[in-house]
Amino acid sequence: MHTFPKYVIIIACLLNTLLAVGQETKLDGRMLENDIIEGAVERTDNSDINIDTYQENLSYLLRNKINLNKAEYGDLRNSTLFTEVQIRDLQRHIEAYGPLLDIHELQTIPSFSLEDIRRVLPFVTLAGDKSSDTPLGTQLYDGDYQLFTRFSRYLETQEGYVDDSTGVAAYAGNNMRVYTRFRYNYQNRLSYGFTAEKDAGEAIFGPTQPYGFDYYSAHFFKKGYGTMRALALGDYELRIGQGLMMWSGFGFGKSVFPLSIRRAGPVLDSYTSNNENRFLRGAGVTLAYGKWQVTPFISYKSIDANVSLTDTLEDEVVTFSAIDESGLHRTENELLRKDAIKEFMGGFDATWYGNQMQFGVAAIGYQYSAALSPELSPYEYFDFTGSRLLNASVHYNYLWRNLLFFGETSFSNNGKAATLNGLIMPVDPKLDLALLYRYFAPGYQTLYAATFSEGALPQNESGMYAGFELKPVRAWKFSGYLDMYAHQWLMFQADKPSTGTDVLMQLQWSPSRAFNTYIRYKTENSDRNASDDIYWDTPEEEIPLVNEVVRLGKSSLRWHADYDVSKSLTVKTRIEMSVFDEPGAIVEHGYLVFQDFNYRPLGKPYGFATRFAVFNTESYDARIYAYETEVLYAYSIIGLSGRGTRAYLMFTYSPFGWLDIWARIANTWYSQDEPVGSGNDAFPGFTRSDAKLQMRIKW
Repeated sequence: MHTFPKYVIIIACLLNTLLAVGQETKLDGRMLENDIIEGAVERTDNSDINIDTYQENLSYLLRNKINLNKAEYGDLRNSTLFTEVQIRDLQRHIEAYGPLLDIHELQTIPSFSLEDIRRVLPFVTLAGDKSSDTPLGTQLYDGDYQLFTRFSRYLETQEGYVDDSTGVAAYAGNNMRVYTRFRYNYQNRLSYGFTAEKDAGEAIFGPTQPYGFDYYSAHFFKKGYGTMRALALGDYELRIGQGLMMWSGFGFGKSVFPLSIRRAGPVLDSYTSNNENRFLRGAGVTLAYGKWQVTPFISYKSIDANVSLTDTLEDEVVTFSAIDESGLHRTENELLRKDAIKEFMGGFDATWYGNQMQFGVAAIGYQYSAALSPELSPYEYFDFTGSRLLNASVHYNYLWRNLLFFGETSFSNNGKAATLNGLIMPVDPKLDLALLYRYFAPGYQTLYAATFSEGALPQNESGMYAGFELKPVRAWKFSGYLDMYAHQWLMFQADKPSTGTDVLMQLQWSPSRAFNTYIRYKTENSDRNASDDIYWDTPEEEIPLVNEVVRLGKSSLRWHADYDVSKSLTVKTRIEMSVFDEPGAIVEHGYLVFQDFNYRPLGKPYGFATRFAVFNTESYDARIYAYETEVLYAYSIIGLSGRGTRAYLMFTYSPFGWLDIWARIANTWYSQDEPVGSGNDAFPGFTRSDAKLQMRIKW
């Protein structure tokens, strides 16, 4: 893009926001589901996550609010809406002064700021009764029913769908992605349902998919107040401690909320996502004995794997080289990996809940029907191999005055350990700090962990994190974090022990409930192999001898503004610039500018959300991520690289109380003379367009 149009767009966005600041409106506390989801996704710092259950729980709480006067500790903690200090102070306040008479009475509790109250307001109430006395038979049918159906596809035909010279395409099915889900929920206490999905390129029925959809999931989940606190049958999620050996679903890590570093949530939860790997299939139950809650669980399911050796006489897999977590079954090779091995998992979590402290022990054992025997690269030297793995851990949560200590230490059966310990402390009414130390031995082995870490698994990493939130005066907030980490062993694309630093700073101004703007600076410096390899010349060939490890730096600067022009219209503006620097190479730059309009007129059954974005990055390393408004229970975090424009339009329509419709179309246009995508996923021309239609029936 030429310089003149770029600055015209930037100036127009600035004028749009400056004009908006001059006006003053107030929200009535109504929060659209997409706004809540956007806030949750922002916390993940653009990582790849499974957020479906988290979205659904928040959406349900909007319609079935938490009764602050009657909610138990577990209900408040598992909602993830409150800090440990706030839960303690709220319950002490009710014990001392009786039930809250007005929601704004929370302002008399020191740990609740006005911002905190506004944030939780859509999810809480002071009325309503528990459903514990309702007969089970009534709970099974007298609730809310929802049926979702979603169709989506790329409008262009990718290479994998084009017939070759023999008249056969690489992909077995068409390029339509189909998703359907039925969910029953009784006051967030009992739920059951099923999910079915086929990805683009997968067949539906036919020789490769004789049972119709490629993926099926079903669950039954019951919460209780007596001895049985939770029961999960079918597919379910499991969360233990701080996620060093097991964490399913959504969890906060490094993010723009620097104090949200502690993992919290129910041990058991229903599973309704379409992720085909990160779940358990079987049964789990949480039983209460005094202050103890014990959760035994068992899981048995088939998983995809790359088979390396088969016993032809017994027709059994002997060894496999890797677990395939893509969930895709489009080509002949992908279909061969489907359900190749069996995974058996069992274990328990036992947690003691005191007034100020929770302490727990847990263990998980894995057994596979074949032995994992990969061809290990040097950086994978300590990875798990074999058919059996055992993890055990201890975890704690201790509130002393206003100081919250938490942590977990876990071991694998090879004797290696991982530990994580943190502290969240309010230093002053205007200043809060968070500290976290972690050490994950290179040889520590785990399979379903998801914790606070730089890498995907808690392995081969040590680090120290410090985060803060400062509110010096009304309407202003300054927050950020510093994370320093090191890898004792080799890493992917780092052929020697390496280190890194990650820094984020954000200044936010919210002069009213209708306007919010911030400036964010983020920079990360880490060691990685240089782009140019060093070779050892021989008479026959050049053999890679070693990769030079250099210090890479990537920085970004963002200005963002949200303004509620009225109760019906919200506009959002963002300008972001990125820089990628590798020693000895040309510094690469990028920028992104977008303008959003979200419109939903009061009292009308329709609304729309739209964006127009312009981006220009000089390489993939300088790419910029942006969250996009999506249909309910779907999310998009797009990484934009190259040069071009992107736009989308989403229309929502609820013609009847029992029917909701979402329609979304998006297009990315690239101006460079390079193909879009590669291999079977290559697009013709220089555009990539997708369309999506979703319907929800409620009764």
